[in-house]
Amino acid sequence: MSVTISGEAGESAWGRAARGPSSKPMPMTNGWTSQRHRFRAWLMGLLKDRLQLKDISSFLQLPYNTWIFGTLPPWLSKLYLRTLGALYFQIASKERAAIQRSLEGTLGKASSPRQARRRWARTRGGILDHYHEKLYLAFKSYPTIRGNCLGRVKIRNQELLDQAMEQGRGVILITGHYGALEFLPGALAFRDYPLSVMVHCKTPRLKAILEERAAGAGTELMDPKSGEVFFTALDHLKRGRIVITQCDEINMWRPYKDKTTKFLGHTVPLDRSMDILARKSKAVVLMGLVHRLDGRQYELELLDPAAHPAAQQSRQVSVQCLSVLSEYIFAQPDHWYEWKKLNQFLPAPQEALNADKTAERIFDPLAFQPGGVPQLG
Repeated sequence: MSVTISGEAGESAWGRAARGPSSKPMPMTNGWTSQRHRFRAWLMGLLKDRLQLKDISSFLQLPYNTWIFGTLPPWLSKLYLRTLGALYFQIASKERAAIQRSLEGTLGKASSPRQARRRWARTRGGILDHYHEKLYLAFKSYPTIRGNCLGRVKIRNQELLDQAMEQGRGVILITGHYGALEFLPGALAFRDYPLSVMVHCKTPRLKAILEERAAGAGTELMDPKSGEVFFTALDHLKRGRIVITQCDEINMWRPYKDKTTKFLGHTVPLDRSMDILARKSKAVVLMGLVHRLDGRQYELELLDPAAHPAAQQSRQVSVQCLSVLSEYIFAQPDHWYEWKKLNQFLPAPQEALNADKTAERIFDPLAFQPGGVPQLG
């Protein structure tokens, strides 16, 4: 691992870390408290400098996780990951602040500091549970994963999928960054449904593992960053397969130039990817969300977004799915783990407005960079 050991004017990174984030001397009113704060600032700065953090996904997918998640029992590997995740959010203070701001801007200000801490703890736990499920499914043995997906994941409304498959037009199965998402492909693939999954992995190691396991389960993977994936998805649907994608992959939206919608109470650009895919393919559109239950049990709920009460006022697939997903997130906010990306749709903080006396618009739908079809990953 390469480490930068010097910075401006030849000052060592260790020295910068030792000084902490502020150049002001810390008050010496309480010797022990002052030493503790200095040590904490030094340790956080050192870890951030040496680990060269990019994002939480890369941070948690450390090389030795192969052994940890492949060997330790689930309760112990989960405890390990939660400890590692707590450390990450101590270091990544800006990311933590963005998530907390999104929570407050969407759910309202917590009634007390204690309630705010509880809300953050639950949300952080939900984010880390997602990564635990991702790594657990990647590194446990194939027979263990198959047994878990068949024995622990129940399917509600499975007849909707069976009826859709009988039509022979393919199925667009739309989900979100909600609940135990990682169990969704396995729950269907190990029940012999023909799946095509859009996935982008942050590490080559994880990609290689997923490709190997997907091949064993008859699942085809599509990487949105490997080329134009739209026509690939169209071909898979014409072959009568189930294409799994996400409606809340915000960074990958391809918005209409003149249309917006509401998501979690905020005005967001209206993604046209799913609307175009559904219209061109003539495939059946369903939603699938995996709920976490007690005792490491899960339930995959299948539903028709057009028939859901939250979406009956709209005919567009993208609006229907975001409306349905919003209702589930409001009911279980700690089950959604994309709060950080929602921050861009909130009004600018008051202190930022006061800095230049102008209300800066932090998001312009017309300038939003187009990406590819939403992905699962």
